[in-house]
Amino acid sequence: MHSLKTKFPTPWAVVVLPVFLLLCSHAHAASDALTENFYARAGGGVYFLDMSESSPFIRTNGREEVIGFLDHYDASFQAGPLVNLAVGGEYDAFGKSLFTEVSGFLTFYSSMHVNNYDEDPAPWTDALAEFDRRCPINPVDGSCPITSETEPLLVSLIQGDPDVRSVGWIGKIDGGAISFGAPNFAWGDPIRISTKREVDFHGVDLVTGMFFGQTGRARTSLFIGPSYKRLNQESETFAYESNRAPEVNNLTLTEELDAWYWGGVIGTRIDLPFKERWKFTFDGRLGLYYLDAQYNGSQRTLLTSSDPDLDEPTAWATSDSAVATTLNFQTALSVTCLERVTFQLGTGVEYLSHAPRMRYASLGESFKSGVTHAPARIEYSSAFGVFTAFSIVLRL
Repeated sequence: MHSLKTKFPTPWAVVVLPVFLLLCSHAHAASDALTENFYARAGGGVYFLDMSESSPFIRTNGREEVIGFLDHYDASFQAGPLVNLAVGGEYDAFGKSLFTEVSGFLTFYSSMHVNNYDEDPAPWTDALAEFDRRCPINPVDGSCPITSETEPLLVSLIQGDPDVRSVGWIGKIDGGAISFGAPNFAWGDPIRISTKREVDFHGVDLVTGMFFGQTGRARTSLFIGPSYKRLNQESETFAYESNRAPEVNNLTLTEELDAWYWGGVIGTRIDLPFKERWKFTFDGRLGLYYLDAQYNGSQRTLLTSSDPDLDEPTAWATSDSAVATTLNFQTALSVTCLERVTFQLGTGVEYLSHAPRMRYASLGESFKSGVTHAPARIEYSSAFGVFTAFSIVLRL
């Protein structure tokens, strides 16, 4: 996982903070008589989203059982632009001082990842030499070709060797068996994986709250209301045996994993004025959601280096649901520069208990030719966001 220090845009912060202060250095204090019933806020910044990875790429032993997974992308603290908007109003009703606010955010990012994997070829040397010596068909250029007829011999030679390792990928994401070549086909060969990812995360809250009596200079409120979020992940993956041309043995995999969160939030906000026009704001909210997750994948496994050629297109869709929680905490420094204009610099963190990811295989699962396995399925891990934004608030 990358450290925040290496990814946080320090030059951006260094530029914005002085501008933020200079704009207001000669401003007049806002009029105490100003009626501030309605407001609109718009801002932009950066959002770092940290999620767990999942992978259809596996490492197997000589018995063709899964002993590990190969990372093919990095989802740790990926940075994207942040846009936030809010409109609200304060009013008196039922003898109470109330407010209603609609707020929303949008962040997204695209990323490219390239990884190379191989295994120690030494354990394969003796096995392949014996494979060539005992070849049940006529050798090709002095070597025994891997075919549907010779594959059982190769498997028998490696299955008892504790040092043999292979890298490869799941041949069919729907769990179907591949008659030849095994889903983890790259027997002793290296692979190269290229992945493009696009992630979109946005949400909207509609809250109504009540102001409590001031404690000293602090003004405290409690609010509650419905909330909606959506987390969309799209990826395009291409992998191939890198000791051959890319078109010989390869995988293409296109996936979309969508999550809709429907629920509500409850929270509190504390405004703490200091000096004449400066104010600290602390905002914390807890969310509870029904999560609806859907996956759609399209895969093609192509093997042409052996006999017969294998071309396996696969489409797979699945869905799942869960209960998710969120915890969001924000702080902001505001300064009123004009009677109806306030500048705000804020930062915050967000925790999401359930972010969907795919599980393609389990440790110990067999991926021999002709053997079915569990299909790709949705599972969950937590996600974490860190963000900062500069906003302008207009009082209407």
